[in-house]
Amino acid sequence: MKQHTSSIRILHVTDSRTFAGTERALLMLIDHSDASRFSHEVVCRGRGSFLDALKARSIPVRIISRFSKLDPIAFARFLLLLLISRPDVVHLHCGRLEALAAALCGIPVVERKNVCRNDYYRPLINTVWADRLLNKFVKMSIVPANAVRRHYIERGYEPDKLRVIYNGVEPAPERSPNELAETRKQLGVDDHAFLLAFAGRLTPEKGLPVLLAGLGSLPLYVECVIMGDGPHFEEYKRLALETGLDGRVIFTGYSNDVRRTFAASDAVVVPSLSEPLANVVLEAFAEGKPVIGSCVEGMPEAIEDGLTGLLVPPGAIRALARAIEKLAEDRLLTERMGAAARKKAGNTLSPSLMASQTEQLYMEVLVQHASRYADAYARPR
Repeated sequence: MKQHTSSIRILHVTDSRTFAGTERALLMLIDHSDASRFSHEVVCRGRGSFLDALKARSIPVRIISRFSKLDPIAFARFLLLLLISRPDVVHLHCGRLEALAAALCGIPVVERKNVCRNDYYRPLINTVWADRLLNKFVKMSIVPANAVRRHYIERGYEPDKLRVIYNGVEPAPERSPNELAETRKQLGVDDHAFLLAFAGRLTPEKGLPVLLAGLGSLPLYVECVIMGDGPHFEEYKRLALETGLDGRVIFTGYSNDVRRTFAASDAVVVPSLSEPLANVVLEAFAEGKPVIGSCVEGMPEAIEDGLTGLLVPPGAIRALARAIEKLAEDRLLTERMGAAARKKAGNTLSPSLMASQTEQLYMEVLVQHASRYADAYARPR
């Protein structure tokens, strides 16, 4: 039996090599973790900017690439890593078979779950029966919204194994008017334009065709910057041209400074057809920007319609266009909503709270798993 030490070792497993919402949330958790009580290691699927960010924080990283979700070699390598390193908790931010490997080693598993993309993609491992089977090896699942919790209860998950922990967001740094003006200049946006910002992977569930169709019916002074990459990047660029949006829509590709662009914009738009609770909503709030978002899953838990932004039905082109036009025509309303959004980010979306709630969950799981952790759980936090 491994000797318990004062440091609880958490092994995170994540898939993406660049900064998506999951990776930003993981970095925030690590940055605000209690270093006197917890240490963190990360398993990545490959090299990239996310790996660089981890190394800059001196976080130990293991790379286990895989050719598919059912790659037996990757599974065996992960199992061997667990047998050698023996972490206290495995925290999955992606992947399901890793839960089986941890169970074989007697290591408890915490999982971060979003709404499944089964409406768009149906790989074998994400079918309901496979999902339920693999979830038997998970001690507790963290979900980012109550709507996501309800989703998984409907899929047959045990309610007691689902815990809502809202993501936090870092406060915005001080930004001078000159910096914001320079950002708009770099984008090629006129000072008088009403600038919308979108950030996310360019995949079907993000609703880009709906946004582009809506923009096509709006006045010429409404422009949009689209930050992100993905399999439909070129297709959406062509669609923007076909919709007559040449010069009004800027595709930047992947951006590692989304928040600076948010700060220089007038509002942020999240037209997703499925979205648990987008981190970009929280980031927009921190920058003092209202969000026009689809009324799906956990989005209404963040966006208070008419106060911090506007909610529209998913896929509703005309409703989305009307919401954008409402803010574009009333800059004072936009500013009031932005101020309310910034206040909400500062009052209720604390990164430290998110980290402490996650750490408390780790300890609850460990105490259930082995009584030798009870003393550490009882220590003042």
